[in-house]
Amino acid sequence: MRKSLPRTGVFDYQVARSNEAWPDHRGRTLVTASLIAWLRPGTVMDPACGDASIVEAAIRLFPMKAYLADISEPNIKRLSGHETMCTDINLAIDAFPEVDVMVLTEILEHLPDPDAVLRASRNKAKYLIASSPEMRPGQNDNNPEHLWQFDHQGYEAMLVDAHWKVQQYTSLQFESEYNFGIWVCS
Repeated sequence: MRKSLPRTGVFDYQVARSNEAWPDHRGRTLVTASLIAWLRPGTVMDPACGDASIVEAAIRLFPMKAYLADISEPNIKRLSGHETMCTDINLAIDAFPEVDVMVLTEILEHLPDPDAVLRASRNKAKYLIASSPEMRPGQNDNNPEHLWQFDHQGYEAMLVDAHWKVQQYTSLQFESEYNFGIWVCS
């Protein structure tokens, strides 16, 4: 299932946020960073990096060159030692060079056209690490920031439609509102 959601609130993406604020984010960061490092890339791009905790954790496990972008100027200003850009995800994907791994974690559900981002990323990376909340049967997504609601099958279909081949899927279940899926694609 893939369902379009009405935008119900206004969200200020210029506020710097940390993944450390929520225990489930910390867990997802560690699992995602391990999957990135497992691929042993020379380069990684996260065009909606937030606080960059995922890529920075991956670099601690396996050194790589990082290209990071985010729409939040406070998030980008705090980063150093990486190629950075304060811009939206589409412009970042276009502007950065081709990389070994593209990271799209917890972002596609926020975008008006996630399919276009997946297609663009397919042309820029050998591998994709993507993650998203996955709804349990009968559950609705009440997050006012989300424009899309996915279950496992809907998210996988979106990846396949963008010509990504799923290599690995990891399901994380926390005592939070959502289950989370992390996908490794080639």
